[in-house]
Amino acid sequence: MAEIVKFNGSNADLFVRESADKLHAAAQVIVPETHTVLLIKDGTVSEALGAGRHDIFDTENGFLRLKKDSDCASVDFVFISKTAKLPMLWGTPTPLTTRDPITGVHIRVGLNGELEFRVATPKKFYLELVGADAEYNVDKLKKRILSRLMSAIEPVVAQTVNDEHICYTDFAMNKQLVSERLKSKIGDLFAAEYGLELCSFVINSAVISDADIMAIERKRDELANAVTPCPACGSGVPTGSKFCPECGLSLAAKFCTECGAKVGPAAKFCSECGKKIK
Repeated sequence: MAEIVKFNGSNADLFVRESADKLHAAAQVIVPETHTVLLIKDGTVSEALGAGRHDIFDTENGFLRLKKDSDCASVDFVFISKTAKLPMLWGTPTPLTTRDPITGVHIRVGLNGELEFRVATPKKFYLELVGADAEYNVDKLKKRILSRLMSAIEPVVAQTVNDEHICYTDFAMNKQLVSERLKSKIGDLFAAEYGLELCSFVINSAVISDADIMAIERKRDELANAVTPCPACGSGVPTGSKFCPECGLSLAAKFCTECGAKVGPAAKFCSECGKKIK
């Protein structure tokens, strides 16, 4: 009877590594529906084998060869689950240093949340994350993922809040939007680099110091109370006003009807072509 290698692990495990010594030419491996398997011999990794019963060796062709029934070899098997998802918590080890896009105030923000992933491309996952380290386990995997995650989070968060003009004091109301952007960017990264599918990604909270919140609020007050002189009468005009409260001058941008150049609200002639502004 042929020697049979079977999966003996738990379906909840992301991957299980097993070894078989002195397998003969007729040896076979049985792969359950829930898994794929990689065969490793002398440091070389096979393509993933799907569910079913497979010959481990080929007498003439194939990845692993044994020419005679009396030959034998040792083979490692990495059974990788197609369904198991690995949940993990994440958090920025030190606050992100960034600038509030509305007020320009420099602040520090700590983020934390949770994510879940599964293996989508077994061979890439093995080569990039597991490899020849016989002691590689889930804890090591989480540390590697967390390290890569932190390098990707800061630029995506900064870009999102700038693109959407989100003040950091309003970050809690926009967690879902930022989470979706991070999931998309980090999902592409994990798929390309590690063969992983990012199933979920959530920001639970953003931590901003009271001092930074107060600095943002002070700057908001300054901007709200800021005034600029009216170009016609010189009176102070609150920032964002459409008309001067003293003389009624429209403060909307004007454009020259002749050349299209932008001119000041009180301009009588175009500074580009000299045409009279109506």
